[in-house]
Amino acid sequence: MIFRVFFSSIQKSFCNTVKFCRYPLICLLVLGGTISCRFDAYPTLLADQGVLDGHSVNFRRDTIPLIGQWEFYWNEFLDPKQVSPTNKSYLKVGVPWFSQANEEGEGYPSYGYATYRLKVRLPKRTNQSQPYSLFVPVLHSAYKMYANGQLVAENGKLGINVATHEPSFHTKILPLTSVNGDLDLVIHISNFSHKYAGIHGLIRLGHLDRIIPLWNVNYTVSWMIMLFLGFLSIYHALVYFINRSEKNALRMSYVYLGILILSSTLIESRILFNLFPDTFCMPLFRFSRIGIVIVLYFGASILLSLAQMRVFKKVISFLKLYCLTFLMVSVLTPVRHLAEIVFYFETLSAFFILVSLVSVSLALYLQRKDSQLYFYSLVLAVFGGIIDLLLISNPNFGYRPMGLVSLYLFILPQTLGVTFGLVRVYKRSESISKELYKRKEALEKKVKARTMELEKANRWKANFVSLISHDLRSPLNSVNQILDVIDFSFSETSEEEKKKFLGICKSGVSQSLRMLEQLLDVSRFDAFGTKLIQTKFSVNELLNEIIESIEPLATLKGIRIQKDTPIEAEIIADRTLIGEVFKNILTNSIKYSYLNSEVWVGVSFKGKWLSVEIRDRGLGMSEEQIHKLNGDENIKSTPGTAGERGTGLGLQLCMNILEAHFGKLRINSVLGVGSSFEISLSKSTKSVLLVDDSGNFRSELAEVMRRNQWIVIEAGNGEEALSHLARITPSLIITDLHMPGMNGISLIHEWEGRRNQNQKIPIILISSDAPLTGGETFLEEEGLETIVSAYLSKMYKAEDLCQQIELILE
Repeated sequence: MIFRVFFSSIQKSFCNTVKFCRYPLICLLVLGGTISCRFDAYPTLLADQGVLDGHSVNFRRDTIPLIGQWEFYWNEFLDPKQVSPTNKSYLKVGVPWFSQANEEGEGYPSYGYATYRLKVRLPKRTNQSQPYSLFVPVLHSAYKMYANGQLVAENGKLGINVATHEPSFHTKILPLTSVNGDLDLVIHISNFSHKYAGIHGLIRLGHLDRIIPLWNVNYTVSWMIMLFLGFLSIYHALVYFINRSEKNALRMSYVYLGILILSSTLIESRILFNLFPDTFCMPLFRFSRIGIVIVLYFGASILLSLAQMRVFKKVISFLKLYCLTFLMVSVLTPVRHLAEIVFYFETLSAFFILVSLVSVSLALYLQRKDSQLYFYSLVLAVFGGIIDLLLISNPNFGYRPMGLVSLYLFILPQTLGVTFGLVRVYKRSESISKELYKRKEALEKKVKARTMELEKANRWKANFVSLISHDLRSPLNSVNQILDVIDFSFSETSEEEKKKFLGICKSGVSQSLRMLEQLLDVSRFDAFGTKLIQTKFSVNELLNEIIESIEPLATLKGIRIQKDTPIEAEIIADRTLIGEVFKNILTNSIKYSYLNSEVWVGVSFKGKWLSVEIRDRGLGMSEEQIHKLNGDENIKSTPGTAGERGTGLGLQLCMNILEAHFGKLRINSVLGVGSSFEISLSKSTKSVLLVDDSGNFRSELAEVMRRNQWIVIEAGNGEEALSHLARITPSLIITDLHMPGMNGISLIHEWEGRRNQNQKIPIILISSDAPLTGGETFLEEEGLETIVSAYLSKMYKAEDLCQQIELILE
């Protein structure tokens, strides 16, 4: 048994740990998978001053990137057969020439033309050796390539100005069949159409049988990524059409579409550029920037709306204008200015990424839905982007940039999140169906129980009326007989006797009036419980009023009322009915106390309860009498110490009133010594006005909230709710959307028009039409997003709904 408990404890701790760390684990798995796919280690062989020594490379097994320092000739197309040029300088490849400086410290502009030259020393070939070949990525943005003085490739059209230059973004495999010894590689490049100019990618050298599989892998992986992104875009769109409240799923569908465009135009294989001739080069370049706009707008919209704060809604409006301008620039700007202007827009987009990170961080702090998942995935995406910048600016690290992988780090966890959310929705739908069936059964049982309660209440009221009729008849008959006597012999009756008879009549009428007051109070109880009119009041002031009203009764018996109320206590309850409880118990204490004795009244706090205790020195009660009082059995009233009579229903009335307030009455008594009555009332000032025309739903939710220490004030429609709000300011208003007469929205607007500026009460709107998630859209459509805290579904169980309400208020 001990081992089982110990194992269960370990299992529970492990599950809690995994649940807490689930989002970091998912993101780390994605990061590990992408690293294994994209981070290919290269040999650390580097060119130095235009020479790369590859004698020791085993080309049967390896391919090498031609990285390091190449000879560089700015604004010159060098003769490929020229042996030793005089004006040489050196430049790193793998980064654009505009980010580097010449020997005089001056930077190169993006637009211009130049020559790169590299001498590669190769191992001696044998007759069985495969021919060498080059895998050439996009060289921005037009080039001619010479190997040992012979032209081996031409891409686009070289030019020394915009008019003669035509760009091309094709990738190529170039067999070098004529190269037997060392390789003298000369590349003429011109660029008047792209910000990143020169040898920005890395050229790979190797045997043809090693280069072709490398190309095939890259090409195949690129197509698989594109197909996968297309599938995910359709998948998220379907998720949205299945559950229209999942607006983020639709946004993620567009994000995937944008990344699909980027993947087809920007990753190494350049699939779209390779499928079309060079005449489509600039239209495809514009098309790739449209992909950036789509990813920026819809991705940032998801993140900025996560914190649910007004300031980020303004940022989204600015983002919409910015992306529209970016789109127009990408489509309409002339070619000669396109790359430079678009580059500035791409740089400024970092602002929205930083603001999105702030939004997600605040959402995480405020514990918004899915904030952990978005936070970790965005941090990893930013981390991947920073690594990309480092690798691009330092190609000698020997690793390729991750490229779009940093975006994959962001989007793939979102797909998992949406999928898990969809699974949760279906599970919840199944759970709700089962719950509805259970509720149907429970409702049938409740109807039977309520029917029995109604019959019981009717019997109790019938007995009560019977008793009241009996007790009212006796004093009124006595009064009637005395009045007959006075009327018959009025002139013969002395003044002293007249006063005596009038006193008896007044006493009988007063007793009858007290009984009638009790009858009127009891009439406020019906088969569905007590109709409470709750307000916030001081218990001490109410006790003072009650004691003052019954002081004459105590004085007649020489009884002193001793009050001990050292604390100031305020509660929310029906003041009239609680006053009836105090009055009834104090009157009973005086009634059954010995002459010239004392009744003690004390007020104190006991934990979550306010305790009002009343003690007397009188007849007391037996255990059997106390048991009958706590039961449903009707009891006959016993005369007081001065012969006072009653109905026997006073304490039962008090218990019913306290039960309606979820209070308690404890009785301790000793025969011949006296009794102690302790009234316990909730001291909570958490009050909620619950407005719903469905009595069953309202009573069920009210009962759960009362168990959670809420003071619940119930109303069946908007008009009744406003009458309550005129008397009391609750801590929270929960209102149904659809109600006869004044519905929930009309109630909210009416209350907003009536309330004072300092009466800001949180409002929660509920409805059976509300979606299980994503009710913010409805509030925005109705213009209630700044007034209503949440829009929740009534399909939740009362316990779950109460838990959600308390989380919102925190």
